[in-house]
Formats: sequence, structure tokens, C-alpha cells
Amino acid sequence: MGQHSGEGESRENERGEGGTRHGESGEGERTAGERTAAERTAAERRAVARWRDIAGADAVADDEAALAAVSRNTSAFRPRRVVAVLRPSDAAQVAAIVRVAREEKVPLHPYSTGFNWGLGSRLPVRDGCALLDLSRMDRVREVDPAGRYAIVEPGVTQLQLADHLAAHHPDLVANVTGSSPHSSVVGNLLERGTGFRRHRAEEVRGLEVVLGTGQPMRTGLWAGEGSRQLHHYPYGVGPRLDGLFVQSGLGVVTAAVVDLLPRQECLRLLVFTLSEAALPGVVDAVRELFLRGTLRSIVHVFNDKRVLAMAGGGRVPTWTGAVAVDGTAEQVALAVADARRTLTAAGASPRVLAEADAAAPGADPVVTALWDVHTGRPTTAFLHGLYQSVPGKETPADPDVLDGTSVGYLACMPVAAVDGRTVAELVALVEKTCAEHGMVPAIAVNPTGPDYLESVVNLYFDRDDPAQEEAARACNTALHRRLYEDGFRFYRVGVETMEALTGWDTAPWETIGLLKAALDPDGILSPGRYAPL
Repeated sequence: MGQHSGEGESRENERGEGGTRHGESGEGERTAGERTAAERTAAERRAVARWRDIAGADAVADDEAALAAVSRNTSAFRPRRVVAVLRPSDAAQVAAIVRVAREEKVPLHPYSTGFNWGLGSRLPVRDGCALLDLSRMDRVREVDPAGRYAIVEPGVTQLQLADHLAAHHPDLVANVTGSSPHSSVVGNLLERGTGFRRHRAEEVRGLEVVLGTGQPMRTGLWAGEGSRQLHHYPYGVGPRLDGLFVQSGLGVVTAAVVDLLPRQECLRLLVFTLSEAALPGVVDAVRELFLRGTLRSIVHVFNDKRVLAMAGGGRVPTWTGAVAVDGTAEQVALAVADARRTLTAAGASPRVLAEADAAAPGADPVVTALWDVHTGRPTTAFLHGLYQSVPGKETPADPDVLDGTSVGYLACMPVAAVDGRTVAELVALVEKTCAEHGMVPAIAVNPTGPDYLESVVNLYFDRDDPAQEEAARACNTALHRRLYEDGFRFYRVGVETMEALTGWDTAPWETIGLLKAALDPDGILSPGRYAPL
């Protein structure tokens, strides 16, 4: 397996017993939805007591203050009725907690660190769930430098992994996002998030999961105990199952094997500016650069609303793009020359930046932040920019307290082809819809390769202003509806869009329902999450 680092392997998951258990669905037994309120309350009390026996009294909170705190969210979504907050410390406790949830028919909603900002934070889709907070499961179990992977638990943050690699494996870097340094690597992966270098879901080599039955499992070759490396071939044999647990409520992921990036000899950051009129041609140029192999990392292109917040005022170009180019010095020189020539011909103004440019006194904070994330160092710069996007709001000493502030944030995330005309139509529809609601959107269009791009449309508002909050919520609803009606689809949605999403022809929901019935027969894991209720 090569040289390993971390705190060692977790103890083996406990296997659940087969057959029907006390409280499970059986012939003639009513479902959870058919029980009276009194029966539900009694079951919830029994479940909380049993969960305390499993995880310890300090790992289960059901007091009024704790439950109110987890319902607060920056998107101003309505609070949910939450049964309890559970904080297990290992996979065996998770399996036991799930078995109790199934027996008592009290649903669970798992999350890693809860920073799903703009989409619901820690909120479940429906009322009556216990929240399964996995942040205490925070071990980097293993790093294999030869295999270029890490095995991490859900509580491992971007900063923790980056620090671990810097201290023990400086030749490897993580693919990080622009979210909080304290956001979860696994949590973002399971939401199908995107790093600055590549798509997070494409980095999965194996998952450790507890199914809705309470049964633990591992995917791919990790299902066995072979003496040779198990993570060099992520597909395994037979059906590949990893994708079942991304954006789903089919299981609780307790560990993931994730790709790491080798630190290359040379890295340059290509930053380019352009007018909105030039955007279609630049998008087409980016596609050509991907097709001929010049670019290999995700390209991020932001409108001025996003860049202004980070730049701290002044004038900025209408659109700004950035992409990392790395490899040997000779490879980088050739790629940079081709990219500069191609982007310039498309109407952009590119410049090439090295580490010295990002570290220089008085360096543009946007450049410094972009350099950090492209070299595997998470930063708070983008989060600070979020606070600065709402006039009159100050950034707190701990920017991670976003859900407890009056800064409002909603996100709409469509996916589209890497095609200039399509992107122009997408941006025009977003800007028209937002203008009708008095909102100015912060837009990013991020080609991940030659085929598709992920767009992020952020709406910022003052939660102390009821009119702003109402306008933002109405705008977000209208964006999703109009984009769908115009033929666009989404790669991520918030908890309050889940019901509408499952009513649209956006996925094979009937088949997903069959999978749910097989792997979570009592429907106790995140009911309504990317699946019909």
C-alpha cells in the first residue's frame, strides 16, 4: 500500500443482523406517516434515549436552544421541526444509530460540517428528522503518496487535509473549493461540488457507507481485504456503486477514498478579462483549448458582481476568468502560449501570473485568493467577499457563523453545454429574471472540460429587510422555473427546490424510488432528498 500517514484505521463496522427487527415494517404494521402525533412523540423519545446509550449523553442534544440553532440558515428557509442532533464518533456508532432510527421509524438527516450555504445549510427537506452531525468523525485515516489518494472521514475539512499534506506529503495537494476552509471534503463531494481544479465527484475511488438498513458496506475493490493496493482501480467488478450515494438518501457515507493531485514542477495562473459581448466567443475558445489538450483544469469565469466583492471596491472588468496551467516548464510554456493566443483572438485580455505575483506586497486580493486555491490552499477570501456583497454588513471574526448573521444568500446552479450561444442565452435569462425582481446576480460559468459547464448564480440580500428577503426568494424560485422551462437543467438544488425538482423530468425518479425502497426500505435517511417524498 506504500507509506501511510494519519491516525490509523477505524475499527471494523458492526454487521447488522438479518431478518426483521423490533419496530421494522411488517405485515399489518402501520408506516411512520400513518402514526398519530402521540405515537410519533413516544417513538422519538425512545429513539433519543437509545441514541444516548450508543453515542454518549454529550453526543445527543435535544434541548430547545440546540434545535433552534441548527435550523438557522443564511437562505432564510423556514425552520424545520428537529427531533435531536446526534454527533457520533465512528462508523460503528453510525450503524447502530441507523438501526435504532429504523426500528423506531424516526428519520435521520446526515451532514458533514453543515456548510451547505445557499442551499439550506443543515436543514432536512422535511420536518421530524434527527440530524446526524458527522463532524466528530474527523480522521485522515490514510494517505498513500504513491497511489495519490487519501482516505478521509466526513468531518475532515479542506484546511485539515491541506495542512496534513503540507506537513507529511508536500508533493501532493488537494483539490479545494472557494468555500470555508472548515467545510468538509466528503460533504462537498457528496453534494457533487466542484473544486478549482476538477469535479469533486470524479475524485472518488471508494466509499464506506451505512445503508438505510443499518448494514455497513464498502464499494468497489474496497469491499474486500486484498493485500495489494485496493484503490488503483476505482470501478471494482460488477456494477459501480459509488454514484448511488452522491446526491442521495440511500446511505450514510462514513469515509471516502479521494484523489490527490501531484505538485508539478511549474504552475502558472492564466487570468483573463473580457466584456460580456465577448463571452460567447471566449467560451467557444475555451472548448477548443480543452479539445486539443492545452487546458486540463476547470476554467472559472466570474461576472463583476462576484469580483467586486473580493476586490474591495473600484472598477473591475465585466467578466474575469482564471485557469491553472501546470506541468514541466516546457509544457507550461507551450500551453500558456497557445491559451494566450487563442483567448486574445476571441476578444479576451489574458495575463500570466506566477507565485511571486500573488505574494507581492499590495497584490490584488483576487489574484492572491485564486493562486491559493489553485495550489491547494483553502482561503476565506471568497467567504469574506460574500459578506461584502451586502451593503452595511461587516465580516465577523469567524466568517463560518454565516447562518447566525443577517447576511442572506441563495444559490441557483444550472448546468449547460460549453457552447458560446447557449451560455449567452443562459446569462441573458438570468439577468432578465433577476432585474424583474430588483436583484443583481453574482454569476460564474465554469467549463469543466469541452462538454459541460457548471454555472453558479448567487443572490445576496439583507435578512433584516423583509422586502429584500421576499424579492430574493421570489427571484430564486423564478430562476429555477424559467431555466427549467427554457430547457436548462441543474447539477445541485436547495432543500426547498427538492419537491419541485422531483416533479420535473430531470431524472428517472421512479427508478430512484425503487433503489430507495431496496437500500432504505423504511425511508428513514433524508426523506425527500433528491427523491420523491
